[in-house]
Amino acid sequence: MQAAIASALDRAAGVPAAAFAVQCTGLAKRFGSLVALGGVDLQVRKGEFVCLLGPSGCGKTTLLRVLAGLEQQDAGAVWMNGREVSALAPGQRDFGIVFQSYALFPNLTAAQNIAYGLRTGADARRRRVHELLDLMGLWGNENKYPAQLSGGQQQRIALARALASAPNLLLLDEPLSALDAQVRERLRGDLRDLQGRLGVTTIMVTHDQEEALALADTVVVMNRGQVEQVGTPEQVYRHPVSPFVANFVGRANWVAVTCTGPGAFTVAGVALQCPQDQLGEVAVGGGRYLFCRPEDVRLCGPDDAAAGGLIAEVLQVDFMGGVRRVLLALVSDRTVRLHADVGPHDAIGRGLCAGQRVHIALAPEQFRFFDAAPQ
Repeated sequence: MQAAIASALDRAAGVPAAAFAVQCTGLAKRFGSLVALGGVDLQVRKGEFVCLLGPSGCGKTTLLRVLAGLEQQDAGAVWMNGREVSALAPGQRDFGIVFQSYALFPNLTAAQNIAYGLRTGADARRRRVHELLDLMGLWGNENKYPAQLSGGQQQRIALARALASAPNLLLLDEPLSALDAQVRERLRGDLRDLQGRLGVTTIMVTHDQEEALALADTVVVMNRGQVEQVGTPEQVYRHPVSPFVANFVGRANWVAVTCTGPGAFTVAGVALQCPQDQLGEVAVGGGRYLFCRPEDVRLCGPDDAAAGGLIAEVLQVDFMGGVRRVLLALVSDRTVRLHADVGPHDAIGRGLCAGQRVHIALAPEQFRFFDAAPQ
């Protein structure tokens, strides 16, 4: 855990404070006996899109609310653009916020909702509302009330209202979770495009791994009030620093292995190799847990040079659209289960059915090893 926090600090090393839109150190928050935040350190660069990712109850929404001043931290400090705002009220912090429920005023039209927080003259307010309606692709809906708008349109109105005062920071609390899958996917792309065009620093809370990987420049994985890992989507997915991150972000395979030498180990009695630095310093006969993704498990024929002696029985085949996800049990030890993703153009994957036996090959360059599997 400390290593994960240190990596977040290393990421900011040598970067002047003025480059950060948000910095927080040692943020702690309790609700009775529940530790919502256990000393969180985080730095967000100007113009960056950051996703706070984690399961329910991990502290991500509490962290967002502390940054907004909607909750007061018990310890620690918050800076925005080099100015400490730890004790300031929400109205004294320069941000816009969109809640999961959108929180639109039902008795105000779309245009009136957007203009609600503007403290300018009538002409300037009208110009800003028109500009945002155009930006959000909402022309023709300005006189409609929230009940007359679709969920996607309501989300755009809430976003426009949050951006109306041109804040330096945009906070999003699971803004897409109430939408159906197709609308959510389309608005996800719109949101990323909008954030890139405006260059506004954005911090978004989500429990949806796919959403975080698709949207974020930087993903902050949280668990039990702590930051587990900070990194790019690819770093978090491909190089998780803990069993929790490996298991939470994407589908994971976990296999108990026995070390037999430098870079050598056995799986269910079958000898395999990998680069020594991946396996780590483990005594002969010692055990570790191999982690790999379904796309790192390949089905192959018995004459394929990559076949490493692992034979498995197909237990289940699930059609996932672009791929088929196959659940396998090793023949030499049926307690060892693996998921493999088979592409539509993979010849050996055609006609797969339960009970069929296949040879499998693993991608050793993608292996990661941990001392324990996730609980």
